[in-house]
Amino acid sequence: MTNSQPSSKTEDGEKLVQRKTKTGHAIRRASGTLGSARAVVGTAGVGLAVVLLVTGLTLGRSASAASPEAAAAERSGMVRIPAGKFWYGCKEQLDRDCDPDEQPGRWVGSPEFWIDRTEVTVEAYRSCALANECSAEGLSMPFWKDEERPSWAWACNWRKEGRDKHPINCVDWNQAKTYCEWAGKRLPAEEEWERAARGAGGWKYPWGNAGYGEAGRVANIADETLRRKKSRWPAAKDYDDGFYATAPVGSFPAGSSPEGALDMLGNVWEWTSSWSDPNLKYRVARGGSWANAPRLARASNRYRFNPAYRGETFGFRCAQ
Repeated sequence: MTNSQPSSKTEDGEKLVQRKTKTGHAIRRASGTLGSARAVVGTAGVGLAVVLLVTGLTLGRSASAASPEAAAAERSGMVRIPAGKFWYGCKEQLDRDCDPDEQPGRWVGSPEFWIDRTEVTVEAYRSCALANECSAEGLSMPFWKDEERPSWAWACNWRKEGRDKHPINCVDWNQAKTYCEWAGKRLPAEEEWERAARGAGGWKYPWGNAGYGEAGRVANIADETLRRKKSRWPAAKDYDDGFYATAPVGSFPAGSSPEGALDMLGNVWEWTSSWSDPNLKYRVARGGSWANAPRLARASNRYRFNPAYRGETFGFRCAQ
């Protein structure tokens, strides 16, 4: 989702930046594929603390319990994330941009899982649509702030020549979930997404702690290319990834995560299975997009969106 102020915070979840989850709220995960719950605890004046429930992360992986040959076939195009402890949330000594719902950072445990190496492409989503399993409704028209946005329809990749290898975007949460289930996978929980994005040690970015401009061309975010077209758009200074909107997936190998996942930051926000609020109204998305400045394109950054929204900056990848 984009607008003239893409990096400003709001309280209604209708712009790119939504009000962060308040301290002390209980957050329940209600994902049908994970079928688990998260408990959130907090104290006055202290940041949000999320307790990972291992059972929630292990559910949904039974499809990979077939023969080794079948498992290998299923996991083509995926990367393995080993079991173990990892740093989750803000790492204050490295990141001064953290928001309250990223704090406190802490060590948590995770079982092994697999995640797609790249975001799901237009080409891949088309296969599901041709099988009559995935809906193509609305994929050519962004929908956010409770109305269609024809002025941004050019940025939707569906049925656009030359964009088969770009991420499918302008897709809502249910469309993303349906595709992953059709592929024998599921949407990742946000904890899984973060582990895959930053490694076990808690880097600020998938490639390490060097910022945009220092690390080379590492991700497709709001940059000098975008600024040349929209001079007042908040963008990274002295960083040019060469793309105005989305890029073909895998275009930034220098931005690879420790296990080899690509495009974990930028290109499109990625839907997760996680709810962000106790009223089960908003879903968490991670990673930032081509329209976001560096502050939003960090591994621990969290956002919440109405699951019915089909932003031109929304996409996804799947996990097992």
